[in-house]
Amino acid sequence: MINVVSLRNKWLTVAVFLFCSLLWVACENDLNRIRDLQKDLLSVDAVTKVESYYSQSGKVQARLTAPYMLRYYDSMPRVEFPRSLHVDFYDDSLNIESYLDARKGNYYEQLNRVILTDSVIVIRVNGDTLKTKELFWEQNQHKLFTNSDVEIRQKTKTIFGKGFESDEALRNFRIDTITGILLVGESKFSGN
Repeated sequence: MINVVSLRNKWLTVAVFLFCSLLWVACENDLNRIRDLQKDLLSVDAVTKVESYYSQSGKVQARLTAPYMLRYYDSMPRVEFPRSLHVDFYDDSLNIESYLDARKGNYYEQLNRVILTDSVIVIRVNGDTLKTKELFWEQNQHKLFTNSDVEIRQKTKTIFGKGFESDEALRNFRIDTITGILLVGESKFSGN
């Protein structure tokens, strides 16, 4: 005679084992698939025709315009400007002291740091011009700097170098290593 209780317990044990095995197999995660899903779920805002003002202590310091902006909300919140940007820097009387153009830029909110790349140009109202391929803007310190090659054009000379630091208006700057100076006559610069 077959013991029904014993048989039932064996089938129950086998059923529980199979169920747990299926759960274990079903719960296996593919890390690449998880990363792909997270990318899809990442919150990103896209904005066109951007105009933004930067102020400190109630004073407007700069105005940024860009055709396109992406704002990422992840472990390092940031704003990207993948299609160029333009920034006007103002003095205390809201007169433009200098302006900046770059093809790409990233703003890291927690660091108050802007990283500009690809054809970066900063021009003072007096005509002094900085050209470089990468420039960092530390907003809290009101300074611009780079470790890349730089070219600074002034009325009477063009200075070439590597490494640069300045205030936002390019009034006071320092070049780490000067690699060349090209003197230009005043008459040639002004068109006389």
